[in-house]
Amino acid sequence: MGLRDSIGQKISKVKNPSLHSKDNLTSEEIALILNLIKNSPFKGGDVEVIYNLVIKLQNQYTKLEKE
Repeated sequence: MGLRDSIGQKISKVKNPSLHSKDNLTSEEIALILNLIKNSPFKGGDVEVIYNLVIKLQNQYTKLEKE
């Protein structure tokens, strides 16, 4: 691994902070939000936005569950 690779890895770690900040959601909070979304009616115009939000929440939930 060269110097450029080492610097690139350090920069990517700074750009992608870990999920342990006090402002991040716990897996229980994410599960609650996902259940609220599941049981809520949405208008057609909101479906794509909600879909993208659910994907992000599921990805974060999965990442937290693996830890």
